[in-house]
Amino acid sequence: MNFKLASVVLLFANSIAFAQDVSPKMQLPDWANKQLDGLSKQESIEVNSRINPFVWRGNFLGAGKGDLAVLVKDSKSKKEGIVFLSHGKTKPVIVGAGHAIGNVGNGGDDFSWLELWYVEDKGSRPRSYHDKSVRLQNDGIVVAKEGSASALIYLKAGKAIWQQQGD
Repeated sequence: MNFKLASVVLLFANSIAFAQDVSPKMQLPDWANKQLDGLSKQESIEVNSRINPFVWRGNFLGAGKGDLAVLVKDSKSKKEGIVFLSHGKTKPVIVGAGHAIGNVGNGGDDFSWLELWYVEDKGSRPRSYHDKSVRLQNDGIVVAKEGSASALIYLKAGKAIWQQQGD
């Protein structure tokens, strides 16, 4: 009897030891993977799962559908950033990963400093210590380096806007 129990325990332990990680792309919907595949051919962009979660869902583009913000990196330069993907036919918006955000000097073109990020809800008015606070018309993303700086990234007319929150 002990032999059978030991065999079952060893088989179970063996299956756990050889369990494979689920790739980040397998955790995304098909429509997002299609957009990322197209983007990777043009931009050498790939999903970056360095931070958990590596993807957020929200209404970033204002179409009322579930958009995604996905942590990415440029496979050539290794620069990190975020891509906003729309469930519709709207072109993806990249910030970082080699793409400086519109108002230059904020965030740069490499978000490797990023330690935490989260969705800021539509209608909220996040406080900014540097600029006039804005009431969000759509969901946005707060990016931060713990114990240091933070900023709000939101999309307006298909372009990313950076609003420094604190530093």
